[in-house]
Amino acid sequence: MQPSLESKPNFDPTHLISKAFGYLKHFRLMLIMLAFGLLAGISYFLFAIPTFQARSLVYYQAFGTAVKDSEVQAVGGPGAGLSRGLLTRFSSQRIQLGAARRLGLLGEEETYEDLLENVPGVRVNIVDSQHLEVTVLAYDPEIVKTFCQAMIDEFREFQESSWTEFRDEALERYALQLTELEEKVRDGMTSLSQMEREQQLTEVTIEQQSLLEIPKQLVETRERIFRMEEVSRELGKLDETDSEDETDEVIAVLSLLSSFEKEAFVKVGDLVRRPNGTMPVVSSKSTQTVVQPKNVEGIESWRELEKQKRILETEIKDAAVKFLPDHPRMKELTGKLVDAKRALAAEMKVLREKFQLEYEQLQQKQINLEARMPEYLSVTEELGLSSQAYSSIEQTQDMWNKARIQLSDKLAAITFSEENDWVQMRFKGHTSLRDEIPLSPNKMKIIILSTMIGVAGALGIPTLLNFFDTSATNLYQLEDYTGLKGIGVVPLSKKSELENVNRSQAQGSSIPNYLLECFRIIRASIIFNVKPGEQSQVVLVTSARPQEGKTTIAANLAWAFFSLGERVLLVDCDLRRGRQHGLLGIENQVGVTTVLMSEISPSDAIVNTGLEGFDVIPRGPVIPGATELLCQDGFQDTVNKWREEYDRVILDCPPVLGLSESGPLQRLADGTLLVIRAETTSRKDVGNTINFLQKAGAHMFGFVLNSVDLSKAGNYYHYYYYSAPYYDQLDAETQGHIKP
Repeated sequence: MQPSLESKPNFDPTHLISKAFGYLKHFRLMLIMLAFGLLAGISYFLFAIPTFQARSLVYYQAFGTAVKDSEVQAVGGPGAGLSRGLLTRFSSQRIQLGAARRLGLLGEEETYEDLLENVPGVRVNIVDSQHLEVTVLAYDPEIVKTFCQAMIDEFREFQESSWTEFRDEALERYALQLTELEEKVRDGMTSLSQMEREQQLTEVTIEQQSLLEIPKQLVETRERIFRMEEVSRELGKLDETDSEDETDEVIAVLSLLSSFEKEAFVKVGDLVRRPNGTMPVVSSKSTQTVVQPKNVEGIESWRELEKQKRILETEIKDAAVKFLPDHPRMKELTGKLVDAKRALAAEMKVLREKFQLEYEQLQQKQINLEARMPEYLSVTEELGLSSQAYSSIEQTQDMWNKARIQLSDKLAAITFSEENDWVQMRFKGHTSLRDEIPLSPNKMKIIILSTMIGVAGALGIPTLLNFFDTSATNLYQLEDYTGLKGIGVVPLSKKSELENVNRSQAQGSSIPNYLLECFRIIRASIIFNVKPGEQSQVVLVTSARPQEGKTTIAANLAWAFFSLGERVLLVDCDLRRGRQHGLLGIENQVGVTTVLMSEISPSDAIVNTGLEGFDVIPRGPVIPGATELLCQDGFQDTVNKWREEYDRVILDCPPVLGLSESGPLQRLADGTLLVIRAETTSRKDVGNTINFLQKAGAHMFGFVLNSVDLSKAGNYYHYYYYSAPYYDQLDAETQGHIKP
């Protein structure tokens, strides 16, 4: 949705023009500041010391060496990059001082601060992997041409002397350190041998290896015992079961024990107990045998017996159909069945005896293994501590060996690299040389900078003055600030013209006068600034503070109403400093003060100005306490009588701020006219005055901006229609018409 045209803020060019004219009143100050900036630039150019500059290109080549100084990186051969540390060393104060002494600029006792008096700046930058750029600033053109070469020579000498000093100190220091490291290596070897002898690490390790199976066997034994106890509980349940056929119970026991035997995972080559007929195993010599492939299936021979038993039972059942129980065939089969059952019972007994014997052996084995566990833990702990200590000594030994090897390499590098420079430098020439036209002061830069300073001062200081200027400057600004309407402007005029009130009624119509027309505009604004049901018969004229022109405005406003043909009474209510009598040239023996003190009647205090219908009541002599009577009801009755006798009553009242009369007098007037002196009255005073009057119930006709200097361009732009040219032209045309 496009915004409507009404919603867009209207551009007001008059606001910008007003801002521009606000600077014009400081035109002289702006010219002074601009001239000051230019003068400062000229002074700097005349008195500044010229500075010359030279940019030089330096070729360098870094040679590889195994030596690593704190400020030199290990480089890989010719053409490698120069480190920042060495770059800092080349541009250090030490090198610059040495170069200055080579050129004879400084003595041996002079310092770097003395160098800055001749060479204020030296800067070194890396161009690429093989070139440096050296920038030299100096006050002497000969210095900038030779200083870079002097720095290279000084650096070469310094590098050689530093290398010699470093080599001697390093050889001595490293040799001492190497001796200490060799002693530490020997001590480490001795410690290892002594520890191995004292701790008997080999024997402890072998012993610990022999005990490694104990925890595993203990866990397996406990698990086997737990399983056998479960089987024993199952066997107990089978023994308690009443069965019609005991053979079924035997087979169940055999099945359970056989299943348990399978859990032993008997393999070929294992030593196992050997069944010994139907008798329990007593001797260990006769109960163990090596498992052979043919023996694996023989371990469960009861299954064959059980199979024979089932076959015999089937045959007996089939034979019982043909033969009687006493038949030989029946007896033979029955005998074989009994033998099979006995064999099964014997197998069960053997397995149970073997199971019980194994259970007892496992319990004994568990006791033996648990008894050996503390020995295992002790040996393991002893071996761990010994191994840790041994490993620590070995690591220390390795560290000393590596340090010894590195130190040996350094000694070799120092010994065999003493003829090589770390960096070789060569001066290649100047890339930029300003030894005739100085770098500073630069004419163009000074002109631009001084102009900028002058313009900044010419704009900045007036801006600050305008910012801190709180005086009332123009009509439109006051209208925005106060919310009141400006009903007139009085130009800055001669005192004689303003105070010449005893002029004829027709003056200004037959004889044009732009100043009088200003008061007619105020008069018209008061007449038409009345709402329906209101009137403007009694007009109160006041100001924020003294010396703002309210007295002359009140007198000329009374004359403006008089020139309209009205009967006008001008009352001087400023009982402290009223001066209407001096302005109109009348006596001040009686007046408002004598009326308030009841010394004379109001009618006796009225003085005619010499113009029929234009009367005035002066202030009268200053009488203490008269100002209090001015605010009482008696004076209101007097004003009401004047309403009946005159068409217009103008009350010249005291200023509002600091005095008490203006507030109560508002109830006597139909409206109030506030006089503001341009560029003198502060906006704060204007705001406080209006707030006070409005709280007192005043009806504001508006305000008049007094003493506006129309000779200023800004004021003439805003109030050109108040100026004299129009009336002067009209007067000239009138005179030309009359002359013919």
